[in-house]
Amino acid sequence: MLDTFDDVWGKVLLRVPSAGSLLARDWVTNAFRRVAERRRWSWLIKYGQFVVPASYTTGTVTVTRFATTVTGLGTTWTTDMVGRQFRIGTATPIYTIADVTSATTAELDAPWGSTTTSGVTYEIYQCFFTPPSDFHAFVCLWDPSFNWQLSLNYSQQELNAWDAQRANSGQAYLLAARDYSKSSTGTLTALTQVTGTGPDPVITGTYTGATDAIFTIECTTGGAALTAVFRWKKADGSWTSNVTTDTLAQDLQEGVQVYWPDTVVYVDGDVWVTQARVVNSVGLPRYELWPHNKANYVYPFLYEARATDLQDTGAVLPRYIRGDVLLEMALAEASEWPGAGADRPNPYFNMQLALMKRKAAETMILELERADDETYMTNAFYQPVAYPYAPFPDANWLQRHA
Repeated sequence: MLDTFDDVWGKVLLRVPSAGSLLARDWVTNAFRRVAERRRWSWLIKYGQFVVPASYTTGTVTVTRFATTVTGLGTTWTTDMVGRQFRIGTATPIYTIADVTSATTAELDAPWGSTTTSGVTYEIYQCFFTPPSDFHAFVCLWDPSFNWQLSLNYSQQELNAWDAQRANSGQAYLLAARDYSKSSTGTLTALTQVTGTGPDPVITGTYTGATDAIFTIECTTGGAALTAVFRWKKADGSWTSNVTTDTLAQDLQEGVQVYWPDTVVYVDGDVWVTQARVVNSVGLPRYELWPHNKANYVYPFLYEARATDLQDTGAVLPRYIRGDVLLEMALAEASEWPGAGADRPNPYFNMQLALMKRKAAETMILELERADDETYMTNAFYQPVAYPYAPFPDANWLQRHA
């Protein structure tokens, strides 16, 4: 039977009861983290894929200098396009779509820096990709259709020297680190009615905007849900066109939603506001596939994941990390803990014992590394020869062809 996190910290607590469960858990968690970050373990290797959507060019757009809003004509944009790239020609920067508020309105991640332009063709496609949330490093990335492996060790400086306009498109053959994704999960206050005394709709969703903002909602035609009409705006922006109320959540902008319960009658002229506040979180690395592939495509990859924290909900010890190793490491840390105070010393405190425990743990970890090498081969060496039809000559092949 495999050891569990609870098994290991429980054994620590049996030996050092004065530490309490919180310290015992913390020592085991620290021990596992040190083991996990020691090398590229086979149990950290995972599979992923970058799915490239086809380029979208339907309709035309209008962009305004120093504004983030893009207005489409004849477009059918969807929220699936959030995170994809937007560009007009090759003489302007590549922007990322931060939000799609309607089939004809989208928000960019930065203000449009070039001149105001209307009725022009454009392109929405994806060339920047974010790996899974537990990503640490790539092992390999390949193109199964063209039968090659993509290069991973290139920088933005090199790409900018070769193709600053990113005018090249087609089959990608390298991946370059780009930046970190912008990640924010904001909060919304309950709606506050500032005009009128009628019943309230309900605000919901997770705000993803870059700055704090006030959203204002006004009922413009009274009645029950599905009949009443409303309009809304963000901060000092323009009012939207009148929108029919719905009992299901309706998207406003940047993750904010509103719905109208169907058991009441809403009053014309009533106004509500909600405060949207930004709560920033850590972003993920973002990579650029180059040249830019603008067709439906998939690039599989293997990556090294960051080990989970053992105190996370649902976390389990990997099959190949024995509990006795973590126990020795945790006890080494326990041996270095003098206690909670002069009146509550730790009987297990012994620096010589700590040294012995660390040496024992090191020997055990070397055994784990050997076992991992046997489980998952990462280094194979082949003798180079002059025969083009023998790409992988091993010792057996060399003996038969001496």
